Amino acid sequence: MKKNNNVFWGVILLLAGVYIIIHRLGFLPDVNIVRLAVAVVCVVVFVRSLVRIEFGGILFSLAILAILFSREWNLTVITPWPVLVAALLGTIGLDMIFGSQARKFRRGKRDAVLDGSGEFISGDEIVVRCLFNGTKKSISSDGFTKAKLFCKFGGMEVSFEDAVIQNGTAYVELDVNFGGVELYVPQSWQIANHMDCMFGSVDEHRRGRDAGEGPTLVLNGNVRFGGVDIYRI
Repeated sequence: MKKNNNVFWGVILLLAGVYIIIHRLGFLPDVNIVRLAVAVVCVVVFVRSLVRIEFGGILFSLAILAILFSREWNLTVITPWPVLVAALLGTIGLDMIFGSQARKFRRGKRDAVLDGSGEFISGDEIVVRCLFNGTKKSISSDGFTKAKLFCKFGGMEVSFEDAVIQNGTAYVELDVNFGGVELYVPQSWQIANHMDCMFGSVDEHRRGRDAGEGPTLVLNGNVRFGGVDIYRI
């Protein structure tokens, strides 16, 4: 999991190494590495804040980006203090107008964990999301039929040890981008792999002796610059 959790920053370091080589060859202009690193952090904060609807993180990350690139974007007249004050006032104003809805949204996501096993329940579907972090979930269901797993720039472990497929077939839809997913399934389950992989893979490890006699788990979705590993338990 540690490796998967570092996928995002590993990609950033890889791109930084590529930049250094290309820059030394004379194909790119000079870029301050410290400023570039701060800009990357701001982008990460902006994305995470946008997902969670946190107005302060959204506006202040944009404000800092405006300060960092004020000359390139011709924003020197509003940096640094005007844009920071505007971000502060905007945060307060948006919180006064939409704060209750945003808090309700975040609280709703937390309250969606219904049975203590860590999965997010939406109707009759099990939905697990991972964005820029690591997630470990255990699916507990007496009538498991389908699940959706979203993993982007992070690592995810999902165990189906306590899941029972009643109707012979269950479906898992995966959307994996720059991340790694580990699925732990019972020995007797069959795996039907219908995944679309580009610069990624789906690997089944330790195929069980009883595989082929039990229900079928159908994998649909896509993997982009990542991997899905299936382990028997």
